[in-house]
Amino acid sequence: MLGLLLLGLGVALGALLAFVVPRPVMPQAIEWLATPRSLTAFRLESDQDVFTNQSLAGRWTILLFGFMHCPDICPTGLAQMATLATRLAEHAGESDIAFVFVSVDPGRDSVVEVGQFARHFDASFHGVTGSEEQLARLAGNLGVQFAVSPVPDRYTVAHSVTFSIVDPQGNFTGRFRPGFDAGQLAKELSLRF
Repeated sequence: MLGLLLLGLGVALGALLAFVVPRPVMPQAIEWLATPRSLTAFRLESDQDVFTNQSLAGRWTILLFGFMHCPDICPTGLAQMATLATRLAEHAGESDIAFVFVSVDPGRDSVVEVGQFARHFDASFHGVTGSEEQLARLAGNLGVQFAVSPVPDRYTVAHSVTFSIVDPQGNFTGRFRPGFDAGQLAKELSLRF
């Protein structure tokens, strides 16, 4: 009898706490910079044109760094970016948003191949690459790190896995990580775009 009374009291207390104790707030998916940062001049190549600071002007841009021979992380990131592009089109309508895949492995990823690779995930995506110096300049502006070790029998590429957001003025304004909820992220981005 005492056991049933304690069990009933526990259930009642649990139900009361579910309504009284606030639930933790979900963290914001996007890390917005308090002060957007301008990007130093850079010059990369695409199979359609050169890709410079001027390429970022006039529209929002989301960039993902990686490499074509990546077995899982980069293709997954590009697939997530394609889903986000679809969701953003639903929320933002006719907003001009560019999606760019930046290959940090120009030794193996040609300009033409990078463009084709990016468009495999979405026809509107751009693929770019360039010299190590130019890649490092853009990556450094966005807080992205990468390293290529082209030792013949142990060729390795390492890079940060983050999506960078650049505003229509060409300023780095925010970033987010993979594994996001595309619907929620699209809503959050559409409030800015």
